[in-house]
Amino acid sequence: MISERGGLVFVRITGKLRSLRMLETSTEPPADALDWRRVETPGFLVFLPPWMKQLPRELHLEVTGRFRRRLSAFWNGCAYVI
Repeated sequence: MISERGGLVFVRITGKLRSLRMLETSTEPPADALDWRRVETPGFLVFLPPWMKQLPRELHLEVTGRFRRRLSAFWNGCAYVI
């Protein structure tokens, strides 16, 4: 799915519910894409926000949805960041 859409994945940290922040993924580059932190992986590139100081130990990407397929990210096993 990632390679079909250009081989780039942007992982954003969005929203704020108290100290809980959700992960959102996109294969469309944002306007400031050149400023994002690039992490090379076999087969595609992952981009993380430039202001992010702490990187996850593990970042898992998974295709979810039965009828409307989408890419989901899991940070150290969770779909959110505390």
